[in-house]
Amino acid sequence: MPSKYGTMSILYRYGSTWYINMTNRCPCACTFCVRNATRRLGDADDLWLDREPTSDEVVSEIIERASDAREIVFCGYGEPTERLDDLLTIARRIRSEVGARVRLDTNGLGSLINGRDIVPDLAHVLDAVSVSLNASSAEEYEELCRPAFGDRSYPAILEFIEEISRCLDDVTVSVVGGTIPPESEERCWEMARGWGVNFRVR
Repeated sequence: MPSKYGTMSILYRYGSTWYINMTNRCPCACTFCVRNATRRLGDADDLWLDREPTSDEVVSEIIERASDAREIVFCGYGEPTERLDDLLTIARRIRSEVGARVRLDTNGLGSLINGRDIVPDLAHVLDAVSVSLNASSAEEYEELCRPAFGDRSYPAILEFIEEISRCLDDVTVSVVGGTIPPESEERCWEMARGWGVNFRVR
């Protein structure tokens, strides 16, 4: 539904879950990305932002529309860790002012994006993390996701998963169904089992 910020959607509901759309910036150009096909998901009007909302605007929308949410997810049409400081601020405020669980859906490249290890910061404000693994090898990943960081990307994702899984109990790695061969999907599941995290085909 339209908000006081016009048709751009900074908070939207998909199914029974609320999602924060705080940026359209992303270091990947995934061949399968849903944003290439539609401007809308769930009850969103337009997930392509006219501008990036402030942290106060995001929290205001949450309090106004999702104050009874059990879980709120950083996701949207961009990589949330592109705005790490605001993400941390908003996550703290969700916990203190709304009391909902906080999850991050990420491509796992946040440490490369920010030029430092961001896991310790995230571990203090998040309850759950879902990481888009998407491939069982660096070559497969680079072909599918076309990351701006090139061959540094896949090792960085693996390191991020290993680190965050030592800090949080609720970690999931995922792949997009039908984008990689069944044997690659199986290897991703085995990798998840090795890390002791959940695995999901989305």
